[in-house]
Amino acid sequence: MFLSDKDALIKYIKNLPNSPGVYLFKDITGQIVYIGKANNLRSRVASYVQKNVDMRVQTIMESVVVADHIPTATELEALLLEAKLIQSHQPKHNVLLKRGQPFLYLMITSPARKLPELVSTRNKKKKGTYFGPFLEKTPARKVYDFLIKTFKLKLCGKKIENGCLYYHLGICAGACKTDFDEAGYLERLELAKKSLKQGHKKFLQYLEQEIKHQNELTNFEKSRELYDYLQAFQRVFKTLDVKSTLAESLARKDIWILSKDGRALFLFTERDSVLNKKHVFHFPFSEISLQPTEYFLSYYRSYYPAPMILVNFDFSDDEKNLLESFLMAWHERNTPISITRPHEGHYAGLIRMAEIQADQALTKKASLGLALKRLLKLPSAPSTIDCFDISHKQGKAMVGSCIRFKDGEPDKNKFRRFKIKTVEGQDDYASLREVVSRRYKDPSELPDLILIDGGKGQLNAVKDLFPQAEFISLAKREETIFSERLPQGRILDQKHYAAQLLIALRDYAHHFAISYHRTLDLS
Repeated sequence: MFLSDKDALIKYIKNLPNSPGVYLFKDITGQIVYIGKANNLRSRVASYVQKNVDMRVQTIMESVVVADHIPTATELEALLLEAKLIQSHQPKHNVLLKRGQPFLYLMITSPARKLPELVSTRNKKKKGTYFGPFLEKTPARKVYDFLIKTFKLKLCGKKIENGCLYYHLGICAGACKTDFDEAGYLERLELAKKSLKQGHKKFLQYLEQEIKHQNELTNFEKSRELYDYLQAFQRVFKTLDVKSTLAESLARKDIWILSKDGRALFLFTERDSVLNKKHVFHFPFSEISLQPTEYFLSYYRSYYPAPMILVNFDFSDDEKNLLESFLMAWHERNTPISITRPHEGHYAGLIRMAEIQADQALTKKASLGLALKRLLKLPSAPSTIDCFDISHKQGKAMVGSCIRFKDGEPDKNKFRRFKIKTVEGQDDYASLREVVSRRYKDPSELPDLILIDGGKGQLNAVKDLFPQAEFISLAKREETIFSERLPQGRILDQKHYAAQLLIALRDYAHHFAISYHRTLDLS
């Protein structure tokens, strides 16, 4: 429904059903900007027009001109539909954790005309028999290479009477030869299929039984070939654990830790009481109202869950049951998934271990932020810092740059360059206002601290654009920092690492702007 004003939205909400479903918010171009699910559509969508909504909701609603909804029979159906739609449309205001394909499959193809073959793949798009997913890519590739070499399954696609180089090296199946033994290839491929389907222990038992059977038939040549396979598998399984396949990964646990300040979410995996930190999600200040569930769900839309998931934050019983059902349905799991917050016993000990590691990690990251907080008299320690620079060539070709550092490290995916569009001639102040305004068209992109290359004038030119943001400026003369909290300025002690970071940021942004001139000259 098209929403001409707030009254139209309220009218739309009144006509929504008090039942589960998915709601979609779109901008003026029809682009979906946010997708959500609800157990009660009318109540959930109504929460977006309350008086005391947070900054994130305000940001979403500023661009919404069209609302739509899809009713579902149950809340689980709504959660599954929401996940499918988010995956398809990637709305900018949903939590999207883009970290690539987390696992590999091995597949035996089912082509209509060509020979079937063993391949590795990251998705399940083509027809074939799939094995996996393998949760660890390195063991998966080792298994693949081992099977290709052991069973001579490589199909080179060439036609050479006496065979290609790989054939003579004992890897190629020999499809390149005029007298290719197709039946022998298919028999070996079937053995590879059995090894993947049965697991290495059962497959070794199968080989031993088959060797005995061939000996009884006095087929000693075939028996010797199978014995060679048996020895090869016994050797490789001494160093390679194929238990990383999904069906045998029951010992793994996922552990989610919400930091004490609620600003970061850690994911650990545990096997045999050994913790491994996998991911850390730092919440932008505009998303501080987000619940861990949104990151939790975003992660598991792409990543396969462990059978046991431990958390240090609370889910209601209904929410926990819903999430467990979602994870099983979304990933087509037949075995149960358990989400629990343990308070005693071994699992509670794992939570405490993970919390200690999370605290240690945050302490290391926070030392720089705390130094900046003290230096600049900030209300909280900054994690993300953007720095702006305006550059020109002899008063012409005005350009701007913005770089972002997160916890003292460059976040190059957030670097931006700008051609000045609305300012004629050389006007650094106006150019700076244009660039800062353009950079934060979406206020959710605001960092914890914005550093401007310049003095009081540059600071005054932009500080009113986003009153909720922290602005400082750094003048080259005596390396003096200015802000609303430091109106008279403060000369930096260049031996202090926090001061060194600010100077390095300023110089980095200047270099990034200058390099843009070179790029434009070459274009």
